[in-house]
Amino acid sequence: MLTDEEQNFIYSHAYVPEHLPDYVESISGAEPFLHEGHVCFVLQRHLIFLGYPLQKGEIEIKDVYESACDRFRAKTVSFIGSSIPSEIGTTEDCADDSYYKLDLPLKRLNQDVAYMIRRSGRELRISEGIFGDEHRALVDAFLSERNLGPGHHEIFNKLPLYLDYSKTVSLIEARKGNDLAAFDIIDFGSANYMFYMFNFRSLKTNVPGASDLLLYEMARLAESKGKISINLGLGISAGVRRFKEKWGAVPFLAYTSALVRRQTRGLFARIFGFGDAHE
Repeated sequence: MLTDEEQNFIYSHAYVPEHLPDYVESISGAEPFLHEGHVCFVLQRHLIFLGYPLQKGEIEIKDVYESACDRFRAKTVSFIGSSIPSEIGTTEDCADDSYYKLDLPLKRLNQDVAYMIRRSGRELRISEGIFGDEHRALVDAFLSERNLGPGHHEIFNKLPLYLDYSKTVSLIEARKGNDLAAFDIIDFGSANYMFYMFNFRSLKTNVPGASDLLLYEMARLAESKGKISINLGLGISAGVRRFKEKWGAVPFLAYTSALVRRQTRGLFARIFGFGDAHE
């Protein structure tokens, strides 16, 4: 359990979305803790350990990791960090990626992006929204079109809980008339970063440039709130990377994740670590 002081410390220093207690807790059901400058989450004997220190310290990650495992008597661990220390033992379900960052204020947009913003802006209206049946339909369509694992399905199915639970998350939507064309979920739970969490688009009300227009409006909103950067999440795929790079975003932090079984096989064996959902 986090104290108010620990909550404020995390808010002041968070730079990856998994640092956000409300996000991870609502999705995973695990309880947040601050351990030697690292955020971690515990569900029974399963530990979600974030190897991204909130501040630079002299203690090595592997030592903090072992200390956390001892404190929470972990049987299984979802390790997420910029690298996985070899000392933590045998790992499963390993994944590698990078977080992308877009600095604020925005630099001059390239011509293609600027054109798509103008084009979609003539058809779409951007506003803050509330998750409802239309949004659920876009999420369900996204899941049906992709061969995703049960962990991804669980994350998406718990988005309404996350939106209700967190005080720093917002849903921004684009509508053509009354029809929902696209929406994004963003989080302001860091003093310096806005987190671009999820993006969904309608195939029925398909307006080219809808995601660009949403990102442009969100960047303006982030600037108004004093944020200096947007963490755009992981690269995920070539298409997602192209979308982020055309905006000038660059990979700024390596991401690795793995499951570690420290003793007997645990019941909670999923890795928690999903970024956003772009095409």
